[in-house]
Amino acid sequence: MKIKQFFIWGIPSFVLSFLLCKIWLDPTKHSYFETEYWKALFRFSESIRITNALYVDRNQSDFSQLADHAISGMASKLDRHSSFYTPSEYKSFNDDTHRRYVGIGVMIRKVEDGVLISRIFPNGPAEEAGLVVGEYILSVAGESISDFDLGQVSARIKGEENTAVELLVRSRILKERNVFVVRKKINISSVEEVRVDENGTGYIRLVQFTSRSGNEFRNGVKQLLEDGAKRLIIDLRDNAGGLLSAAIDVTECFLPKGQLIVSIKGRKKEEVRHYKANSSEVFADFPVVILMNEGSASASEIVGGALSVLGRAEIVGEQSFGKGSVQTIFPLGNKSGLRLTTAMYFLPDGTTIHERGIEPKYLVDCSDENETKLRIQRYSEKIMNQETFEKQFGFLPITDEQLNRAQEVILKSER
Repeated sequence: MKIKQFFIWGIPSFVLSFLLCKIWLDPTKHSYFETEYWKALFRFSESIRITNALYVDRNQSDFSQLADHAISGMASKLDRHSSFYTPSEYKSFNDDTHRRYVGIGVMIRKVEDGVLISRIFPNGPAEEAGLVVGEYILSVAGESISDFDLGQVSARIKGEENTAVELLVRSRILKERNVFVVRKKINISSVEEVRVDENGTGYIRLVQFTSRSGNEFRNGVKQLLEDGAKRLIIDLRDNAGGLLSAAIDVTECFLPKGQLIVSIKGRKKEEVRHYKANSSEVFADFPVVILMNEGSASASEIVGGALSVLGRAEIVGEQSFGKGSVQTIFPLGNKSGLRLTTAMYFLPDGTTIHERGIEPKYLVDCSDENETKLRIQRYSEKIMNQETFEKQFGFLPITDEQLNRAQEVILKSER
């Protein structure tokens, strides 16, 4: 009889307790027990039903679209780094994290005059279609992109492999043309331009922090040492960031084991995580200068900020972007995603870069016009003579004053 009573009352009670415990351990489910949550949910439910039933354009008011608009609006109102990813945008984000995607093989940059093609990858679809660095993209698939942010433009250019996308582009001499480009799988290294000059100064450019950046960066530095480098300039200009783990992988290359690199503090006081150097291979006696500008953000600022405050590197260039917040990506039910600010970064000395950026020790301003020119010539100057370059872009290559200053600083640091 007692066994029967246990099965009747004991097992259901155990299951209920287990489910309640599981819910309580997940802070996102605490709302189920809050009256305000149900009031807000009812208000939203009422709004979406009214809109779906009565909005003038039926094509714009199906429940799925309205939910996407609502989530997007909610996230964007919180701060400028929180956002909603549609299923296609979420897939693009995951691909970008590993620096692989199906696209046309270009890098684009939002500048004052529009969306600039700042790099064409060799032997890629864009090069085969005749696109050139310095052209501006005006529309994608017949849709103007003037009001789109860079992520939206990128998502529209990418697509299924072996499908074509039509781009309307304008050259620097204001000539417009339509170009059809067939999308292909693109794999991109996060490390570019590994070289040593005649003085033994190594130069390495990091364009993004991905899952492969740590290994690629370390291999690049080893190559520089083999080529006779005695010192190093790390170029993080226009590097908008990426993975925190990659930033730590790069930073710890120059720090002793156990050295604090960055701390992350969440919503609650007890939610603090400390990330320390843990590499057995350190380039300890390697003088370092880091180039940064207003396009250097997030993971770039962790690398530059940590090495700077610890006295391991000096910063040359312009004040960085100032993104000291941590975003967590939450997958949603229909393969979409929610990007939400969940914590803040703090450098080893306890300071934050959020909304402040990193002030370079050696300030070297660069106008927007010259920044655009430098981006263009970075990938074009070596493959064109000056006459062809000037005809294509309307200017002769200019001097990279920030890089020149970095070379002066790093040579003086040894005297």
